[in-house]
Amino acid sequence: MLRILAVKEWRMVWRNGTLAAILLALLVLAGIAFAGARMQYKRLYRERTAANAQFRQQWEQLKAGDPHSAAHFGTWLFRPVTLLSSFDNGLNNVTGYTMRVEAHVQHSMATPPLRPADAYLRFGELTPASVLQLFFPLFILCCCFNSYAQEKAGGALPLLLLQGATRSAILRGKAGLHLAVTNAMLLTVMLAFLPALLLSSGHPPGSSTYLRILLLLACYACYCSILVLLGIILSALAKNARQALLVGCGIWLLWNVLLPRLTAAAGDAWYPLPSQHALQEKIEKAIKAGINGNDPREARQERLTQQVLEKYRVKDIRQLPVNFDALRMQANEDYAAMVYDHYAAQADSIIRRQQRLARYVALVDPYLAIRSISMALCGTDYDHQWHFDAAARRYRNDFIRRLNNQLAYGGAGQTTGEDLYRAMPRFQYQPPGTPAILRSQWLPLLSLLLWLPGSLLLLNRLARYEPLQ
Repeated sequence: MLRILAVKEWRMVWRNGTLAAILLALLVLAGIAFAGARMQYKRLYRERTAANAQFRQQWEQLKAGDPHSAAHFGTWLFRPVTLLSSFDNGLNNVTGYTMRVEAHVQHSMATPPLRPADAYLRFGELTPASVLQLFFPLFILCCCFNSYAQEKAGGALPLLLLQGATRSAILRGKAGLHLAVTNAMLLTVMLAFLPALLLSSGHPPGSSTYLRILLLLACYACYCSILVLLGIILSALAKNARQALLVGCGIWLLWNVLLPRLTAAAGDAWYPLPSQHALQEKIEKAIKAGINGNDPREARQERLTQQVLEKYRVKDIRQLPVNFDALRMQANEDYAAMVYDHYAAQADSIIRRQQRLARYVALVDPYLAIRSISMALCGTDYDHQWHFDAAARRYRNDFIRRLNNQLAYGGAGQTTGEDLYRAMPRFQYQPPGTPAILRSQWLPLLSLLLWLPGSLLLLNRLARYEPLQ
């Protein structure tokens, strides 16, 4: 009976042309998004590869009088481009991807300039992820809203019941058919365009990339299945197809537009983040007066002088066998790094409280859940940004320390050759592994895992106990 009902539903859906129109529109949108993602990935990969090679060559061929002058010249660090970051660019457009490395200054990530159109762009740029997160749900609701309502409106429901079909079988047959069609459409879109994106890298992706793609496909399938079941439930409960469509669009508007905006506004109101200017003023004040306000720079330098004199058992810094100015500069660098880490940790704590609020809201909003999981698996969420920023700052501190120590212990006023600069380690960034990502996303994953069986249970209960007429 279920097979017969599913075949009947398939013929009805295919006959009215809705499914073909939806599939065509989805393929066109996804094709545009994937083509844009492929071009963006190739451009960014080419630009950053060239920039890394150029700045490394400039550094190795640097003609500087001493290591500290080389530290002032500095270099640039670039966040690596990954294939999946073009699938879902997440926060990349606002968090930046470059960092300046130089002495005496702790730079933050350089963010790209805000284009005038960005202030009015409500859904962000068109990416494969945005197509699947925002537009595919609308297509699903347009395909499902009339599935049961048309049986009631057209008078076919009593005929089906007279022929031995039960309401439970009718609903399950419709749900099974639409679940199969929706997931087949999702798989078609991914298989139609994702291989071209993978081949655009010019080198074979690693096993971690394939694992993340499988996880993405599973999570998006779960998200789409929730919307299919919701559409069938609304079609069964509504008085007519028009009411089902209006309620479905209202739910889409609430989940995909209103709740994300309200959650972001609530997080900013409850956990306000200080401006970059105010944070920089606090850092500069702490470096000058001490992190607690009672340890000025002059007192720290005096203690350092006494410690160095006692260590080398001399009475005057001119008698030291090392370059005291370099030791003093490195001590100031270490203190500035400590201050910067302190205030960066405070800002990170505020941002994580905002994120925690969004993840709790994701328990009632599957869109927030899939958006968080998608960004995490593609390496474009805040956790990856913080991880890269911390790795870049560690490299920066070690970079400056090596140069200052060379100046301090290698002889004052020496002329440094290019061998020192060639020996400077390259910046190598290793992103978090997939298990760590899944652990950080347990709340969004729980949301999807609760919504899917919850929707199935509601559909079964509806089929068993409601009149549906």
